[in-house]
Amino acid sequence: MALSERKLTIYLMPLLLGVALVLLGCGADQPDQPRGMADSGSGGSDQQSDQSQLSRPIVTAWMYLADDQDYAQIPKSWSSINFRTADVLNVGPAGVQHDGTFGFYESRKTGDLANRFEWVLRNARAQNPDIKIIVSQWWGYGDDIWGQPLSALRSDKHVKKYTKSVGGFLAEYLDKSGGVDGYDIDYEDNNISARTEDITSQIRTEFDALSEDQQGRRFYQTVSPSTTGYLGDAVDHVDYVNMQTYDGGMGLIPRFFLSLGFTSDQLLYGICPETDCPTPSIEEAEAAYKENDLAGIHVYRLNSGNQQEEGEVQNRVYELLHGS
Repeated sequence: MALSERKLTIYLMPLLLGVALVLLGCGADQPDQPRGMADSGSGGSDQQSDQSQLSRPIVTAWMYLADDQDYAQIPKSWSSINFRTADVLNVGPAGVQHDGTFGFYESRKTGDLANRFEWVLRNARAQNPDIKIIVSQWWGYGDDIWGQPLSALRSDKHVKKYTKSVGGFLAEYLDKSGGVDGYDIDYEDNNISARTEDITSQIRTEFDALSEDQQGRRFYQTVSPSTTGYLGDAVDHVDYVNMQTYDGGMGLIPRFFLSLGFTSDQLLYGICPETDCPTPSIEEAEAAYKENDLAGIHVYRLNSGNQQEEGEVQNRVYELLHGS
């Protein structure tokens, strides 16, 4: 290297070093990007998913639509229901209809049960825009009232038609009062099925596809069991378990579900202030919720003949878990 070149290098080195330090400093001063926003193609989906995600504690209320069969009429007592004291509202009875699909019963004699459901959907969302609304597949025999239980699905073909219709049901309601957020199985009696894994896994597939189509909106699948039979097969497909720790399920404890593979943050303890329904007290439910670090408490229900007391219990549970 010639002498003139060495002099030029000596003069340029400090300048180049200063420029490098400035550039490094500018990079260090930039704040970290929020998680999920690095890829603009997926950021919107992540944000929507976060907004639709339930957070603990969860207070769930129940509503039954078919105490009488004049479905064109809305019972006057419903106008006093407070939907603000629930994070989730489970609504039934929906069921397997004559064509093998999931939905609400309709006949010339009764009218359309969907009329009452849509009233609940509108009014619950008007009072509580953030409430999650889940439609429940009922147990028992609902001939000429609400439909059929899961025992009506007697073949793989029947199951496939039914589960596809559950996804279709939620898709049809997307533009009605904020839509429906999920599907529940009232898991007792003739809804207890050896096909539980097939039913829940296929519905999960339907919900995943619908979620992708709706920019990541979360759709929930829940079960409300009075027993644990066949539920271990459904662990991977179920979001929350509303333990029926009242009436016929009084002997249920969280450990039974934990042993199947569910986690404590998936379990809700149950109270039933309905008339003549054996139930734990609010204090007992609160103790079980705290001792087992559960997701929350669910209350059956808001609208029986004991509606005033039921509403008071719902309010007290909400205050216990969320504060006044």
